[in-house]
Amino acid sequence: MNTPKIFFSICFTLILILLCVVFIPFFIDKENTNDISPDNHSTKADNIVEFEIKEDFNENPRNLVTQSNSNLIVNPTIKLDDLIMSFEEEVIRESEKELGFALSIKKIENSKKRGDTLWKSEEWMKDIDYYNSLSTSELAEECFSKPIFAYELGIFDDPRIGFERLRTFHNGFQVLFQRNDMWEGIIHTYEYLSSQLNKESDLKTNIRISGNLYALEKLYSFPEFKEQIKGREKIFLAANIKVLKQFSWYIENYDPIKLGNDTPGFFGEPCSVARVALILTKQVDPQRYNSIESKIKDVRWSKEQNIQDVKDFIELVLVSIEGVVLVE
Repeated sequence: MNTPKIFFSICFTLILILLCVVFIPFFIDKENTNDISPDNHSTKADNIVEFEIKEDFNENPRNLVTQSNSNLIVNPTIKLDDLIMSFEEEVIRESEKELGFALSIKKIENSKKRGDTLWKSEEWMKDIDYYNSLSTSELAEECFSKPIFAYELGIFDDPRIGFERLRTFHNGFQVLFQRNDMWEGIIHTYEYLSSQLNKESDLKTNIRISGNLYALEKLYSFPEFKEQIKGREKIFLAANIKVLKQFSWYIENYDPIKLGNDTPGFFGEPCSVARVALILTKQVDPQRYNSIESKIKDVRWSKEQNIQDVKDFIELVLVSIEGVVLVE
């Protein structure tokens, strides 16, 4: 056996590994989303998981996502109070966060000026005149036919950055966000998406639909949308109730064998729709909301990804708000 040759081979291999570890990060642009197609993303798990808080834990109890040595606990109404506050009041943000947001906006603007694109949109996005020619319902279908909305509002801690990227780089969303009847487009979106959740839908469709429905929750902190929803809370509550009923129906009736998956392709997404329904119930019938609040917020699940828990929670919410609005 030629010992020097073996030694040389080992050393050469180790040097190659070291070079890969050192230099590969320089070739990865973590902020470049142009090569990422949201069509190929699986849904990002809904952040509804919390860890049991120790008795001597001194953190603010409203911060439900905490680390401890206890068992995993799932809270389907996590951050509900924060969502209600952001819907009802003008959010006052820390100056440091506002500076970070301003820098992000500047970066987006500079990227647009350079001619950059996102989501490989140069291959499929139409001219802005096309989107201007559509009715608001047609425009909404164009915008939500891809999982881009869910993707953009799911990758940033501050959803405003996602909104700005959509407004800047997607001609359709740019037009939709400017329309005075944007609210009609969103009502149609609830119907458009939930109608695709049927016995014929495949796993990829379920992931896209539920992801976009989940992300719609973020709209309720979007100033332009909040302004349009005033006086129309009952309409939006009815729309969200219909979606919850469709989720419940689908969980009851889908065929795992035909779908090719043990679960329907969603878990926390219906809980997001339920949270929006609760936000709107508080606006429409505060007395009813106060009477059901503790019962709803007390729900906890001992383990993750049990779809029957989700169905039971949906039914609890539907029963609790039944009669608040007329649902056709």
